[in-house]
This record gives sequence, structure tokens and C-alpha cells, in this order.
Amino acid sequence: MRIITTSLLILFFSAVMAQQDYTRFVNPFIGTGGHGHTYPGAVYPFGMMQLSPDTRLEGWDGCGGYHYSDSVLYGFSHTHLSGTGVSDYGDLLIKPFSDGATEPYATLT
Repeated sequence: MRIITTSLLILFFSAVMAQQDYTRFVNPFIGTGGHGHTYPGAVYPFGMMQLSPDTRLEGWDGCGGYHYSDSVLYGFSHTHLSGTGVSDYGDLLIKPFSDGATEPYATLT
């Protein structure tokens, strides 16, 4: 019995030490550039809410709401579709801004 217990303990501790962090291989931006039409945001279980940034408001490449090559962030919306190829859902865009904006607010929409 002692041999079995010792063997199980050695097996358990060797398995614990051999664990690797596989999150370093994950890239949440895969598909957000080119014509992937995906978004890098979080999804509520069963897909009822997809919080993600919006960088394009129109155009075929902007139908996912986010494009990797964009440098302007317009805001955040809660409904996105991945891989659709067409804009959908009349999103309510939440636009964060500060008091010291240099551009007129109307040019950002």
C-alpha cells in the first residue's frame, strides 16, 4: 500500500510541475484584420451580448465593428457578429470622451 501511495504522489507532483501556460499561444486578434470580420471582445454566455470596441462605422471591412489596422476607436457596442460580411444590428454605440476634446464631436460620428 505504501508503494502505491508513494507512486501516486510522485505521479501527481510530476504532473503539477509539468503544467505549461498555454495562454501565451492565444491571440485574440486573429481574424480582426483583412477580411476576417471578427471582433476581439468578450461574449456573454450563449451569445446574447458581445461587448467589443468599434473602429469602423461603415464599409464592408467594418461589418464586424472592429478592424485591426484602424487607429481610431469610436466607442463600444454590445452586439457584434463574427464573420458575417454585412453589418447587422443597429448598435447603440457608447462613446467615451473627455472634457478636453480637440476635434468637434460631430466629426467623430
